[in-house]
Amino acid sequence: MREMPNRNRNRREEKVNHILQASLKVLATKGYENATIADISNAAHVSRGILHYYFTDKEDLVSKALAKSSSSLIQSSLVGIKGNSAEEVVDEILNRYLVNLQQHPEFYAFLFEMWCASRRSKKIKSELEGCIEKVVISIEKLLENIGNNSSMLMSSHDESKEIAKAFLALSDGIAFHLLINHSENLKNKKFWLLIKNMMLAVLKRR
Repeated sequence: MREMPNRNRNRREEKVNHILQASLKVLATKGYENATIADISNAAHVSRGILHYYFTDKEDLVSKALAKSSSSLIQSSLVGIKGNSAEEVVDEILNRYLVNLQQHPEFYAFLFEMWCASRRSKKIKSELEGCIEKVVISIEKLLENIGNNSSMLMSSHDESKEIAKAFLALSDGIAFHLLINHSENLKNKKFWLLIKNMMLAVLKRR
């Protein structure tokens, strides 16, 4: 008897996650203003009634899509990173970032679309601010944890937080540049070596 509620809960979560993923792709392609509930329901292969059952409106739907996608990005980008030196840590961070850029380009288009929408929606703005703070905290914890066992030097909690903000700004800026310049070569070794050296210069300064 106990298995049925869990099974139903899992099915609900799967359906909601499927809808959120479909909405992300639609919004990345069409934009927040142009995307409709009908577009999202068609992409998710569910009825509009199902969308309204799970979500209050489009604003609620995209806010939850933002929260879900940001959490997934944190998992794929930062969780489990290890290294005995600043060089090893930066290499792994950049390798994962490259994989995300190649495999999930729609996320970054969606993210910048959410930034535009946040200027007109208090709910989306609040969700975006919360997501940014979660990413900053995750980067900050990563730097502090690894810094205790490597050549990275963090003189204070406030300093590691500012470095985390700077790294997030750098990654978002690169993604934005690549969205505009579609022909930009992600395998440009000179470019990524420069990025690596910039990060190392911050982490290893004395």
